[in-house]
Amino acid sequence: MADVTEYVARVAADIEATRAMAAPFDRPGVVTHAIPFFGDVESAQILTVGVNPSAGEFVGREWPTTMPPGALAERLTAYFVHPSVPPHPWFASWSDAVELLGLSYVHGAAHLDLSPRATAAMGSHADWEGFARLVERDAKWFFELLPLCRAARALIMAGCVTKRWYINDFIARIAPEYGYTLSGRAESAGAGRVGLLRLRGSGVDLPVFFCSVSPSSPKRHVLVARIRSHQATITTWLAGPRTAAPPDATTRRRVAL
Repeated sequence: MADVTEYVARVAADIEATRAMAAPFDRPGVVTHAIPFFGDVESAQILTVGVNPSAGEFVGREWPTTMPPGALAERLTAYFVHPSVPPHPWFASWSDAVELLGLSYVHGAAHLDLSPRATAAMGSHADWEGFARLVERDAKWFFELLPLCRAARALIMAGCVTKRWYINDFIARIAPEYGYTLSGRAESAGAGRVGLLRLRGSGVDLPVFFCSVSPSSPKRHVLVARIRSHQATITTWLAGPRTAAPPDATTRRRVAL
């Protein structure tokens, strides 16, 4: 937990220092905190991946105005077992998908976002190119978190980063900036296109399941259906040993930028 708390402290400091830069994407009147993850990332076997947290997480959900890093790390780690605040409804589809794999966000799963910066809904931003650049800039924290997810055996990602990029294509494009690669290709046609991919970087070598349908889409049932149809493959990933890519000094330097 000490490594995660120290990590959260650095993420929170960075988000606070760059609030003015990201102000055009804020939800007015909502006080937010950095959220690089939801759930116990150190014990999770499966990691779901999204774009960034919604500022709606901080509306009527008992978040204090200020939080020291230790308290923030504890709240995020215990997010799915909070005694009085249930998970945000956005997690419902992901929860259904994870349960198909014999896991849950309470036992065995956690959620990561490319950017830890809570904003207004992605679809509300007129400057979608600026939003994509912000996510690319913040993604250093996503890549730095992965080595701390020591029990992880697979990633599941879905949906888009703005209207231009599917999330797998976005990650494949920016990953080399941070010493990572995402290899493999997704289906190029059809509803709920699927990709079986591989993410590699310093100390990380994980299989990735991608679906083009977002968990917030009106057709989110397709995401659950695609995971059901690939249940055997993903379950095999979870049953196997974690494969760690060899550490690389260049990778560590890039991630620290």
